[in-house]
Order: sequence, then C-alpha cells, then structure tokens
Amino acid sequence: MMKVLLLGATGYVGSAVADHLTRFGHEVVELGRGAADRPGRGRERRVGDLTDPGSLTRAVTPDIDAVVHAATPTGDAATDAAAVDALLAPLRGTGRAFVYTSGVWVLGATGPDPAGEDAPTDPLPIVGYRPLIERQVLAAAADEVRATVIRPGIVHGRGGGIPALLVNLARDHRAPLFVAPDGEAGGAPVHWPMVHVDDLAELYVAAVERAEAGTLWHGVAEPAVPVRDVARAAGRAADVLAAPRAWPVEEARAALGAAFADALALDQRVAGDAARQRLGWRPARAGAVADLATGSYRTYEVLGSPDAGEDDVRAVAALVAGVEHAQQSELPDAFMSHFRTEDPVWTTAHGRRLAGWEEINAFTHKVLPGAMRESTAVYDIERVLFVRPDVAVVNVRQRPVRWDGTPLADAPEGRPFYVLAKDAGTWRIAAAQNTQVVTG
Repeated sequence: MMKVLLLGATGYVGSAVADHLTRFGHEVVELGRGAADRPGRGRERRVGDLTDPGSLTRAVTPDIDAVVHAATPTGDAATDAAAVDALLAPLRGTGRAFVYTSGVWVLGATGPDPAGEDAPTDPLPIVGYRPLIERQVLAAAADEVRATVIRPGIVHGRGGGIPALLVNLARDHRAPLFVAPDGEAGGAPVHWPMVHVDDLAELYVAAVERAEAGTLWHGVAEPAVPVRDVARAAGRAADVLAAPRAWPVEEARAALGAAFADALALDQRVAGDAARQRLGWRPARAGAVADLATGSYRTYEVLGSPDAGEDDVRAVAALVAGVEHAQQSELPDAFMSHFRTEDPVWTTAHGRRLAGWEEINAFTHKVLPGAMRESTAVYDIERVLFVRPDVAVVNVRQRPVRWDGTPLADAPEGRPFYVLAKDAGTWRIAAAQNTQVVTG
C-alpha cells in the first residue's frame, strides 16, 4: 500500500483517480485550498494552494510515498512551474513517485498517423506553456524522483467532461453541434482521441505503482473518434434526434472563447499503445459514442431490489445497446446472443408470437438482413425495475431514424418491453414484446 498525496481530488479526473487508488488498496490524502470545503469522504485532507509554494512543500511529508498532480492549472506559467518545483523539492533524492497531468492538446494537429509519445509538441495557445512543465517534471528523474507525465485524451464518462458540454449545446440549440474549423461545410473531418475517466484513472494507478522515472504516457483508449459521431450521440443524450450540424469556429469562439473553441476544432489522432504494452493498462469501458448515446450521459428510473448494484444497471444498459447495435448493423447472430437459450419468448411489433430459441433465431435470420437499408432505429431505456437481483424488466423507447440521425416522422415508434434474467452472471432476454405506438 502507498500513501498518495492527490491534488485535484474533488475534480472530474481527480475524483476518479481517488476512487481507483482506494480500490487498489492505496491511502489517498487530499490536498485542497482549505478545510472549509472538506468533501467528507473519510480521507485525510491537507491544506495547500498552487499559488503558495510553501504550502505545497509542507504537504509532502516523509510519510507520503507518491504525489499525483491532477489539479487544474492556474493558467500562469511561472505560478505553475513554481508549484511543481515546490512539490518536487521534498521528493528529490528519495525515489518517490510524482505523476503530472498534461494533455494531448500539447501535440497540436497530428496528421493522418496516430502520434506516439515521441511525437514533437506543437501546443495550442490554451496549453501553450504545458510542454515546458512536462520537461520540468521529467527532468526530476535525474534527481532520483520517479517522475512521470500522463497526457489524457478527451475524457468522457460519469456524465462529465467536454462531452457534457456537447450534450448541453445540443439541448440549447435543438441540434447536435460540433465545432468546424472551415465553417458550415465542415471541411475535413475532425477526430478526437478519447478515454473513459475510469480507464484513465486506472492508468494513474499503474503509473503510481510501476512507471519508470522520466516516462511519458498517452492516456488514450480510442485514437481517433469522429467528432460528428460524438455530436450525434450527444444529441441523443439530450433527447435531440437530428443530423449533427457544423458550428463555424467563429461562432463558437464568440460563445466559448477563442482558445477553447480552437481546441475543440482540432483534428487529432493519438496512440495510447505504450501504456498497454509497458504498464499493462487495459482500458475496457464503453467507447465515447456508446457512453454518450446509451451510457452515463442518459438518465432513467431504476427501481426495485436494493441488491442490484451499479454494475447490474450498467450491464442492462449495455444489453439494450447491444440489441440496438445488432439491429442497426443487421447482425442476426449478435442479436440472438442477447437471448436466453432456455425457452425465450418474443412477441413482435406486428403481433407475431415466437416461442423458443430456435423459432426466434430462424425468424431473426429471415427478417433482419436487409431490413435497415434506408433507415434504422434507436433504443433508449426509460425505466428499469429489478424484480429480484437476477430478474429485471425494462421499458424501452424505440424511435425510427434516418441514417443521419433525423427522426422519421411518418414511421410509428415502438415500446419494447424486456424481461431479463441473469444467468451465470450475464443478463439475457427471457421474454420480449414490442408494441407500436398508434397516434391519431
């Protein structure tokens, strides 16, 4: 077990890092600006401020085994450099760990090939001095500090981060928006390297435990996610079904500030293979598009058995997302993988009753291929009731859409109702019924 001093422990990334350090058996000591805003999580809390170097040095006592800097920078190069020096001073000559948080925006536009950790930096103005801080941290390896830098991609998960901004923009503008560097036409596609906040937190744990001195890591699970797809999924999370709309960068600058808008318009492809190969990092959470469309950015009622935990809720959501993917991609075998093999039943939207795995399988292989040539549908959970820890019923809203994401006004919606059973730890459909919504 290590005792880890964590800056930014109540922030978006820092709170996830604190959770995972604790889960892996480490003791987290939070460093904050004052005792008045104590989060009350049962952790030791020390007082320190990035603008007061002396307070930072005093916080790094001999019992601290590692320091993780995940706090938001001040925006002033001299202040942030002095803060890093103050944190490093007690660590020099001790072999203790120091982990600093940077970001992939220091790379600038990367071109068509994913950039690795050895790629040159070309920082955007919003992170202009960050490479200098990176070098300052890495140079501490020469003074026997196990110093390392993590550059997260665009972080998603837990309903937060920049993707939450896209959800709010979609809700406010009644259309999914993404910042386009070349105006309304959108120009060349923009891509973001992305990572789930809980996967990223596990990379911090790996760095604290075993990263070598003077190393730099890209915290990226998905090297290049099309931002148009992220925006469409954000619209879905905001309950706005529409084609994504390019937001001219000049308009975005007026609303968000020039530096931030330009960063959102940056096209990047960034590799995160080194951490997988050398630290054993294994990002496994849902990708950004799935997380936005059907995961942590959506809200719905969860009722019933208190013995069903968050893992079960996530598994149920993943099952419904899997049904949607199989339908949209016309994959009969993938669709059938979500059914129990033992006596499932299904009543279709047209009232056809199917009983048994073989009958449902034959029907699915007959009707699904070719069914999505011109349009598809999205499946959104509205309510989950856990009747027992191993039995759940799910209300779903099924909406027909064109492939660009716009709804089909002349096509009826469906209301699938699933009865799920947990077999050997895996949730599957035991019974399903779809009912068409008739209006007029």
